[in-house]
Amino acid sequence: MKKMKSLATLIAVVSISFAAISCASTKGADSAPAKSPKAQRSVTYEVIDWDGAVTGKDIAEWPYNLQDEGLSALDDYPGIKEKVGNNKYFLTTGENTNKKLAREEARNAVSFQLAQMLNTKAIATFNQVITDKEQALETINATASKAQFTGFERVAETWVFRLKTNHLKNDKQTEEYTYYELFVCDRDVYQQQVEKYLSDILGKVVKSENMQKANKLRDDLVDELMSNDTAALQEVEQ
Repeated sequence: MKKMKSLATLIAVVSISFAAISCASTKGADSAPAKSPKAQRSVTYEVIDWDGAVTGKDIAEWPYNLQDEGLSALDDYPGIKEKVGNNKYFLTTGENTNKKLAREEARNAVSFQLAQMLNTKAIATFNQVITDKEQALETINATASKAQFTGFERVAETWVFRLKTNHLKNDKQTEEYTYYELFVCDRDVYQQQVEKYLSDILGKVVKSENMQKANKLRDDLVDELMSNDTAALQEVEQ
């Protein structure tokens, strides 16, 4: 198996801290992850079962490689790559001890997880034009649970079943399913919704005298988001 890179977790409530996303690589699909070069990882995983294991298939690598490799991560999956086409694409995840609930969480998470990603970027981008930062943070965080994005089509999914060890809780172990869902959205439809979402945030947290500068920052952020091929909306941890 290739090395698989993991992305730092987007937590359910966006933090005001914007630490750089760290990556840790692991090796071997059907074995325990390699030790992190860092002192300790708080959570580690060992793969027990996966989508296609009963028929002798390897673990699908596209969820782990999309963020770093872009569409080239789908070269070995031409059917999925064709469905993605020129659309924006997004990876959601769901975790649960119940397989069905893990799948439902991932399938229903696109609006909330996309809003979380946008909130993180919005707070970092608009920080310089926000006066009451504490109140703004509460307001922005609250928007994620109410967000409704449309026009997303699910084009692929896969899952793994893993033993999860939490080293911050005396190495407590649980077995859980993780589902990965790949969604696509027309680029123009996506851009219109992102612009509206960010404009709504600005209207709530930026004073009128700072709005001109804020609008420029919003436009720059939208350009950045549109220039990126993909967004992993949740952690992809292997």
